[in-house]
Amino acid sequence: MHEPFYEFIRQLSPDFKVNVVRIEPLLKSKIIYKGEFLFRENDICEFVGFTLKGCLRTFFIKDGKEFTLFFHPEHRPVGDYESFRKQKPACFSCQAIEDSEVLIVNNQVFNAFEELPGSQKFLRLHAENLAFMLRDKLLSLFRDSPEQRYLDLIQTEPELQRIPQYHLASYLGIEPESLSRLKRRIYQKRIS
Repeated sequence: MHEPFYEFIRQLSPDFKVNVVRIEPLLKSKIIYKGEFLFRENDICEFVGFTLKGCLRTFFIKDGKEFTLFFHPEHRPVGDYESFRKQKPACFSCQAIEDSEVLIVNNQVFNAFEELPGSQKFLRLHAENLAFMLRDKLLSLFRDSPEQRYLDLIQTEPELQRIPQYHLASYLGIEPESLSRLKRRIYQKRIS
């Protein structure tokens, strides 16, 4: 049974009742080892997923440089929803930064979800939640200093401190060397 997935659904939409007997046999998980891709930019993403174990990152490459958009540690959704629903090429890649296990929600599972009462509300809430996360990230990149972005990250998502520094730096919109200096400066302030 995939209890973390159902708990995620309950937290997002407590009124939405998942027919576990109907859905559970359709769910499959996929193991992705560190460095492997769940999907790549310009591929059609044939599913969306939910991280059961490990951590993945979504990123794109511009002028040979990687830009990390999001991390997907345990109990977070992952995938390119537009690519999945519209069968368009993905606009970013998704790579495991740790050995990971992802629950796969393909069209068969998605269609079974859509048949359940209240599914449209759940899907709307999920889409809103993703839109709010993206809005917050964009605003932070424009409004906050790198130090404030880092402090917010370690306060709101402490589990991300396990992420390699060069990926964290990309996510924060700074160079890895700048993140090292920033962390040193914060440490100095705390011990003073």
